[in-house]
Amino acid sequence: MSLKDWLLKKLSGDDSVKLELSAEEQELSGLNLQEVLGAHMAWKEKLNSTLDGSSVERYEVGVVAQDSLCVLGKWLYGPGKKLYSQLAEFEALRKIHAEFHICAAEVLKAHEKGDSKAAGKLLNGEFRDASNAIQLDLVRLFSSAKA
Repeated sequence: MSLKDWLLKKLSGDDSVKLELSAEEQELSGLNLQEVLGAHMAWKEKLNSTLDGSSVERYEVGVVAQDSLCVLGKWLYGPGKKLYSQLAEFEALRKIHAEFHICAAEVLKAHEKGDSKAAGKLLNGEFRDASNAIQLDLVRLFSSAKA
């Protein structure tokens, strides 16, 4: 399935669709789409595990809030910025990626304060929305940059 077809299905509300790409389609100037999508989708499980007490990992709110430390963030502020900052899709991705990290940090902050209701609401609301938007904006950037 092409990036465009996957994006159209996701936008129509089909969350069951899987993205299958060739090695060439997955790479954009050193950034692997599948790896970055997987890493950001894994954050929901990491946060769920933290909230339910089953996580052995400890996450620092201040570190999680920084959008320049993960693979995508390093790319966005490094090679990606140099090559694609003129694209509207790049700026949209940069903004939602920053929001994603802030939302993840807010979930952790609420949890640390003992407010599990607020943490769950953030996780299943703002964080989920930011996570979904990152997926879509990544694919939009890849599609635009490869056009």
